[in-house]
Amino acid sequence: MKKTISLLFIISLILSITGCPNPGKTRKKMPRLFTSNFIMETGADPSFVISEDFNRDGEIDLIVTNSGHNTLSYFKGKGDGTFKDQMTIKTGEEPICVVTADFNNNGYPDLAVLNYKDQSINIYFNSRFGSFVKNRITIRPGKIPINMVAGDFNRDGINDLAVTMRYHKVMILLGKGKGRFKNPVAIPVNGQPTAIVLGDYDRNKVIDIAVALAGSGKTGIQILWGIGNGTFHESTVFKGGGQPLTIANIDVDNDGYEDLVTSSNSLHTITLIKNNKDKSFSALEDFASGSFPKFVVVADFTGDGKPDLAVSNSIDDLITVSLGRGDGTFTYPPIAHVVDEYPQGMVVGDFDHDGLIDMAVTSRDKRLVNILIKRNIIDPKPDIAGQPFIKTEQAT
Repeated sequence: MKKTISLLFIISLILSITGCPNPGKTRKKMPRLFTSNFIMETGADPSFVISEDFNRDGEIDLIVTNSGHNTLSYFKGKGDGTFKDQMTIKTGEEPICVVTADFNNNGYPDLAVLNYKDQSINIYFNSRFGSFVKNRITIRPGKIPINMVAGDFNRDGINDLAVTMRYHKVMILLGKGKGRFKNPVAIPVNGQPTAIVLGDYDRNKVIDIAVALAGSGKTGIQILWGIGNGTFHESTVFKGGGQPLTIANIDVDNDGYEDLVTSSNSLHTITLIKNNKDKSFSALEDFASGSFPKFVVVADFTGDGKPDLAVSNSIDDLITVSLGRGDGTFTYPPIAHVVDEYPQGMVVGDFDHDGLIDMAVTSRDKRLVNILIKRNIIDPKPDIAGQPFIKTEQAT
């Protein structure tokens, strides 16, 4: 307890030194952007969540990984901000990530599930009737897979997979169609890769891969520049947070070039990494958006044309939203929303067809999904000019 108190004191001191707003200044009252609308039960340890209209009925559905029960929870949207009871899908051991893509080219979104304990990937084909059928082929990407994305890396019209592996590499699995893949090809990276995201960062119309690096080795981000034939050139490591856990694309100034944002839960920081438009990136100073940030999502929550950030803060049991100013900075303080215990994965979408962006959040300790519905309010920005930055040493 004494250590916790001491740590909080140190963090408070740092914030006061590095530009925390003057507490004596009158603040505009910060209205919540979202209301808690609906709660759904899941399996044990829900973490990762994705959204898509899987059954093509015009409503957004949700898929949640339950690593404690070795299952997926499939929630079909009703279109009014609520969802039907979960449909349970059996997975491998400890599913930690799920992505959606059309793996058999029939026009319906399928699933690829990454299982941590048995180090495997399983493909689930969309039955077109509101359920999924597991492919019999088990894919083995290698030892200790962490995260995964899907995209067409060699432009053959067949979706491929990229998987981050704990031991300093990313595995590329080129698709052969019908849920089958070629043997994985390793691309070495200069740290322990965690999160991964796809983008066209040099605007040459070829998919690139941005990888967050944490743990041993260098920390920050590394770009795998796509050639267009399923191979990649590795960049140097750019500063991108002290221990980045998650990564997301964000065009902070609407210049058409995708920037990046990472969360570092061990340092309680968010980092914006600016695209310099010359195949290099520059990290701005870390800033605060809550304690122990786990996941970060990007959306224009206020409709002002400027991307905002939502962050799940697991030890605070809060979702915080920092509103973008369009110049790479965000409003402070972030707008806090209370959710159930230990929030993890997040996904956004218009769940009730009102034209406003809503949010779904998994709460690990309560085995729940919280549905947060966007309120129809205009310009909730505070009148504080700055945001507190936290200076941390970062590897290069």
